[in-house]
Amino acid sequence: MPPYQGLEHHQRGMGATIVLFMIALIALVGAALAYANRGNPARITSESARVFSAVLLKQSADFRDAYSRFVFDGGDVATMTFNAAGVPAGDLFNPATQYGVYQAPPAQALAPGAVVAWRYNRSTAVTGIGSTAPESIAWLADVAQPVCAQVNNQMYGTPAIPLAALTQAEVGAPGATISLTPAGRATGCFATADNRFVFYSTLGES
Repeated sequence: MPPYQGLEHHQRGMGATIVLFMIALIALVGAALAYANRGNPARITSESARVFSAVLLKQSADFRDAYSRFVFDGGDVATMTFNAAGVPAGDLFNPATQYGVYQAPPAQALAPGAVVAWRYNRSTAVTGIGSTAPESIAWLADVAQPVCAQVNNQMYGTPAIPLAALTQAEVGAPGATISLTPAGRATGCFATADNRFVFYSTLGES
């Protein structure tokens, strides 16, 4: 057999392997999407909790980048809005300014019946971050406990969920303080006094 024919057979074999790999990858992604669309937070596995926590961390990082661009461009954080519609001129997600794109959190990352939306607050202080003045934070109410634990595990190497001495409703109240041990976490997840779980990420420190 001439040398080039052996090379041709080898190349065909590699091509077939790549095609099979791509088919298997597509099937895996399809299965993951089908699982995600079931919308049953009670059946969260450790693997899906890791996936959902990674999504929340990525979304919050994107929001922080958008906020930084807004500030760098001279935006007024005192009047900035966090509106998914992107209509007001001072909105972080205004398509005309293109600082960022609003991303809804995955419903499966939240407890049953939770409002599937990010919240924004510029009057909540986080202990150990910046000065004692309030920070601008993006946060999620009613996060599923396994996802909450995985957020802290991915960020800090431990799934422990610290307790904050405030209820979930108080997180967004003017003058609230998220006091956690350990302090100084700009992003993380905590349990509230009414046994609910909140994910938060500071967008700008005071």
